[in-house]
Amino acid sequence: MPDTEINPKGIGGFMIFSSLQVYGGNWSIKSSRAFDAEEIAAVSRAEVVASEYGNSVCFFMKSGGMTYIPLSKTSTLTVGDAVDITKAELLTLHRDGSEDITRVQA
Repeated sequence: MPDTEINPKGIGGFMIFSSLQVYGGNWSIKSSRAFDAEEIAAVSRAEVVASEYGNSVCFFMKSGGMTYIPLSKTSTLTVGDAVDITKAELLTLHRDGSEDITRVQA
């Protein structure tokens, strides 16, 4: 093979793309579950709030403080809406090359 041709098998005769990190792609649902009784009991109220990369659910904890989980992109709730966590679900999303992420579907 002349020096000017590109080896389709990459460096060292193997496909170069198989050894590289994959970025982007679509997120898919890995698992979903309802909030359990202990989680529900720990929350005094939950509300949709604006956050840096879209809306999140702010959980006001009975013990004090707040915890945030991003809201699913498919949710129709808007900022200020109450979230009924007895009906909401926790989604675990996955895509190749990324860590799993958690979203609230409400």
